[in-house]
Amino acid sequence: MFNNRQKELLNYILPSAGALCVTYLYNIADGIFVGRGISAMALAAVNITVPFITALVALSTLFAMGGSTVIAIRLGRKDTKGANNAFMCAFLLTLVLSVILMLTGMIFPEQISRLCGGSDNILPLAKEYLFYYTAFSVPFLLSSCFAVFVRNDGAPRLAFAGMCTGAVLNIFLDWLFIFPLKMGLKGAAIASGLGQVFAFIILLSHFIFKKGDLRIKFYVPDLSLIGKIFNRGIPEFLTQLNTPVTALCYNWVLLKTLGDVGVAAFSILSFIYAFAYAILSGTAQGLQPLWGKLFGENNKEGLKQYLNSGIKINLAASVVMVVFLIIFNRQAVEIFTKDAGLINMASGALPVFSVSFVFMALNLIYTAYFYSTKETLKSDIIAINRGVVLKALLIFAVPYIFGVRYIWHAVLLAEIITFGICLFMEKNKIVLKNLLITIL
Repeated sequence: MFNNRQKELLNYILPSAGALCVTYLYNIADGIFVGRGISAMALAAVNITVPFITALVALSTLFAMGGSTVIAIRLGRKDTKGANNAFMCAFLLTLVLSVILMLTGMIFPEQISRLCGGSDNILPLAKEYLFYYTAFSVPFLLSSCFAVFVRNDGAPRLAFAGMCTGAVLNIFLDWLFIFPLKMGLKGAAIASGLGQVFAFIILLSHFIFKKGDLRIKFYVPDLSLIGKIFNRGIPEFLTQLNTPVTALCYNWVLLKTLGDVGVAAFSILSFIYAFAYAILSGTAQGLQPLWGKLFGENNKEGLKQYLNSGIKINLAASVVMVVFLIIFNRQAVEIFTKDAGLINMASGALPVFSVSFVFMALNLIYTAYFYSTKETLKSDIIAINRGVVLKALLIFAVPYIFGVRYIWHAVLLAEIITFGICLFMEKNKIVLKNLLITIL
């Protein structure tokens, strides 16, 4: 039914997208149980912590994806020792970062929550959630990091299984801690942390039992290798910055225009957006080790085939999601809350907000393709415009120019303009040509 290349494609994309969906499911599960089991204000408090948590996750992604890109290229060149050095370097960088995140979040939860846009009403709840969530920073960041390396080391199914186990446990503990035990936001944060602990243990088994080429062993960091990891990882880091930048800017603007209910409405939209992002980014990240290996082998035909496949898969997935959310916008919002006013606001914004998924799908594919094939400058330009510059600028500018009712159009405009930048950068119109080929 499938040829070898199609089987390889599915073998990497499906577990990658699944693992990312599961990763985001931790926060989505928190949102559902917090919104329905505690209050809309508690839901807004969870969203207030998102900029800080996801900014550090973005930084860890820099190490994970930068390291995995170097690993894939070196494995394509049969350089196992060099690949293992890249793995150990990225692992140690992530470990140091996770300790810094833990200490910062537990010592300064109030200051961080206020900086992220927390009002006096939300601040006590946000501070409590952030304190307990960041207490589990080490297993949280290392499990996400290991999922990438296990996938690159030829075990994408184990990566998926590890993250799934953690997510299932998280969902059960969310229910247990919030409903029967009445632990509130503290319970939601601890449930997420314990889920990550179990995911980390499962993923660690890949290296303990030496199932692939990568090994955990003594390693002295090499500054030149750190530089390579940073260089290859910057585009994915900038792409991941999209979440904290969007959340931070929306929190500030909404608090001043629509108040706490606006922040709560955005928290629901952001949970849905995160799940869509996980699916679409999962395709791009699943293709990354394949692109890296083919680039190392100088296989241009294979690169072109996988690029076209990635475009086609992401376009189809994004269109399906948009159609579903336009038709069932109210039902999707009601999963998170029973508050009628909040449901009306969020469901009204969801259709236009979701259309951005189509352009995001294409932008993510090209960002990943460029950094996987050492065209880092192009991917940097796409990522920094999409994830930082345009999102921040438009979230503040759109409601000021057109009115508050158009605030939810900002993300869509940013994605459209970013795709225009993709077309402009490719003067020979390769992007447009590939897009038309896959559509037709």
